[in-house]
Amino acid sequence: MNKTAIYPGTFDPITYGHLDIIIRATKIFDNIIIAISKNTQKKPIFNLQERIQLTQKVTLHLKNIKKVLGFNDLLANLAKTEKSNILIRGVRTIFDFDYEIKLAAINKQIYPKLDSIFFLSSKEVSFISSSFVKEIAKYNGNVEPYLPKEVHIALLKKFHKQSIK
Repeated sequence: MNKTAIYPGTFDPITYGHLDIIIRATKIFDNIIIAISKNTQKKPIFNLQERIQLTQKVTLHLKNIKKVLGFNDLLANLAKTEKSNILIRGVRTIFDFDYEIKLAAINKQIYPKLDSIFFLSSKEVSFISSSFVKEIAKYNGNVEPYLPKEVHIALLKKFHKQSIK
């Protein structure tokens, strides 16, 4: 049986924490779809197309990444469309877990075949969040240890452009 799982997120920007989950998931599932939410409520630094392109670049070496796509719909609806019944979710803290349990229950109610699989963050990357990375970068702090090279360069360019305006 061929198992395809969806790893959704905003990925603004994609960090080593996200990649940790992706790499570990590729060892379990036959195919992974990385689904990037438009999520304008979070006021992303990168637009949806930029986040898709950066994610494609940093996952190119992973052979069972089926696709990287953007979406602006309910996650359960996306799972139905993609014919997947597995969501991959990363959990760093008990607060993440509390939120994820509620989200999993709602998704299950919308799409009863959908199950959420939780990956605990590896201790080496458990403190990394896109929000923290953006905040550090905003004040010219060093974010290189938290981001793949391509993403680090893109983030520095993005902040440099914003400071010029």
